[in-house]
Amino acid sequence: MSLSTDEIFKDIGKKIRQIRQKQNLTQEELGEKANLHYSYIGQMERGDKIPSLKTLNKIAKALNVGLDYILEGPIKYSAESSAEEAINEFMHLLRTRPARQTEMLISICRNIIDELDACEKEEKEK
Repeated sequence: MSLSTDEIFKDIGKKIRQIRQKQNLTQEELGEKANLHYSYIGQMERGDKIPSLKTLNKIAKALNVGLDYILEGPIKYSAESSAEEAINEFMHLLRTRPARQTEMLISICRNIIDELDACEKEEKEK
């Protein structure tokens, strides 16, 4: 079952709204960052306006995410997810966070990896 054009753009608008809200941005703030009017942002998020690729690219840059992230559907996980899929999902999650939070998450991941390496080294020495 394929989606209609209207449904696709409503989904894109919902995704933009979700990313914007996760970054604690108002429609006005996103509009300023993307050089678009805030009312257009609202219309697009509701699926009332169909943005051009150029406009979607401006929004993606303003949200600090890739255009592909806005355009692609949600990633579904299965028990057999490959490492590459997991890495891509992690990258998408990082891209939706403000810069300071991204830095904190990277620092936390480094600490976890250091602990995992230490545990692995201990196991080998036994």
